[in-house]
Amino acid sequence: MNGQINEIRGLKMKTLTAADVQSQFGSIANIVSGGEPIAVTQQGTPTLMILPYDMGTEALRSYLARQLVQLMDDAPVSPSSTELSLDQVNQMVHELRA
Repeated sequence: MNGQINEIRGLKMKTLTAADVQSQFGSIANIVSGGEPIAVTQQGTPTLMILPYDMGTEALRSYLARQLVQLMDDAPVSPSSTELSLDQVNQMVHELRA
């Protein structure tokens, strides 16, 4: 495996071409399952990362949380919504879940 260590967006990790990943997937899966993320390039440009499951799960949760915050920040605020108490909001959530 002829990968090299590169810094991508401030993170140092092993970098492989897509062709290397395709031809050596078993070996790469062993490296990643051992905790080491791998960046994959196509035509010299980093296009994706292969992450250990726990690391990928945490990254996805963080990404989705940021998306939710952005959605909430972009949502219009009704003047009457600022008058709701925390108990009223909790009651509404409880009713929606039922």
